[in-house]
Amino acid sequence: MMEMTTAATILDANPLIESVDAVPKGHVRIATAFRYPDGSSVDLFIANRSDLLADVVPVTLTDFGNTFLWLDQLDIRPLKSARRKRQTMDVLEIYDITHAKGALSCEVVPDDLVSGIIRLGQACIRIADLAFTQRITAQGSFVEEVESVIDDTGLDYQTNIKVVGHAGIVVPVDFLIRARRVETAVFTLPAESSNPALAHQRANEVFARSFDLRDWPGQRVAALDDRRQIYRDDDLSRLCDIGTTIIPISDAGTFRDMLMVA
Repeated sequence: MMEMTTAATILDANPLIESVDAVPKGHVRIATAFRYPDGSSVDLFIANRSDLLADVVPVTLTDFGNTFLWLDQLDIRPLKSARRKRQTMDVLEIYDITHAKGALSCEVVPDDLVSGIIRLGQACIRIADLAFTQRITAQGSFVEEVESVIDDTGLDYQTNIKVVGHAGIVVPVDFLIRARRVETAVFTLPAESSNPALAHQRANEVFARSFDLRDWPGQRVAALDDRRQIYRDDDLSRLCDIGTTIIPISDAGTFRDMLMVA
């Protein structure tokens, strides 16, 4: 297992790497400059292996299934239809990437870490491009609805912006609103998919990003699509516990007022 400090040293000043940090269970997260079609970051991980050969064999780079999960939110199954399966397998072959249980991965020695990140990152975005094989309708509709509420305030805002958080970690936020007194980082909790596992994953992602902004002087808001009750109460409570305000989209007036008085 490669330590975070070692990985950070190897990747230091590389323009394709935005940040390197440790996550629970001992994995090392590498935020890359690669982007999924919706603009969200492709995060790769150096997996923490617990077997006896962990310090001997090459390290494992993986996306931990995030690419397939991203497509699943669009109801796209890369291996279901013959055409998409062929396209997916072609990408895996070109970049020498392994697929297992939804996760994309490759094994690299430390000297080839950068090239491995490039190979895996390219594979992730190429497979995510399957999103363009069908018309995207619901995906982004909630984000657009949230943006409409923000736009109604007349405040200056940016979308898919990066904010520097705790210990210099670069944190992606869906919207950054600049009001008179304080900035507001807005995360979205959409419910386009009816899969509770995806909602749980999204809640965990928003929690991690919000936690990384715990020392940031602005306010943190999570806009919740409450028209489907798919988010777990404990996931939402965790967000509240770290000071993130959850506002249901059904209460758009409160959301708007909160931004206006900031």
